Amino acid sequence: MQLGALLCLLLAPGAMLGGQAKAPPSRPYNQVIVVPNGAPRGVWGPVEMCPEGSYANGFNSKVGNAPGEDNTGLNGIRLHCSDGTTIQSSVGAWGWWQRARYCPRGYLRAFSLGVQPRQDARDDVAATSLRVACSDGELLAGDAGDREGPWSHPCLSGSVCGLQTRVEEPGGQRGANTALNDFRFFCCLP
Repeated sequence: MQLGALLCLLLAPGAMLGGQAKAPPSRPYNQVIVVPNGAPRGVWGPVEMCPEGSYANGFNSKVGNAPGEDNTGLNGIRLHCSDGTTIQSSVGAWGWWQRARYCPRGYLRAFSLGVQPRQDARDDVAATSLRVACSDGELLAGDAGDREGPWSHPCLSGSVCGLQTRVEEPGGQRGANTALNDFRFFCCLP
């Protein structure tokens, strides 16, 4: 391959996300919403998007809170799209998927992520709870815990249509696995 073609490929918009080569999102988006308190461990997974013309109207979370074991808190997030499909980015190895929550008459617009501060000598967990605001004013809470974090900005125009998660693989630092550390939602215009 010629050097010029290689540079174009490497420098293409969206080719690098979180330090690793990733495919660009499969549909256009107009905003990425994040929270300031996401934990830094792990690797960003692939960007996953609802099909064109569809938006996230629900979610469920994968939770690993087994008593007496390494507590991993949130392990994954699955978005339910308005056309009936589900999408997920990287997911931690532990836990069980909880029941889905849906916006009664709208779509996901903002989120709050509870994150446990670093525990040093104790069990690190990272992401512990998820709350989501719907465009119809409804607030949805996941099953992982009650630690509330700061809210993201809402989608200014349109609704959530995709996500990307940051997950630490098994064998985390000092034997304390954290699984889901951070995520971001993508907003699409109607």
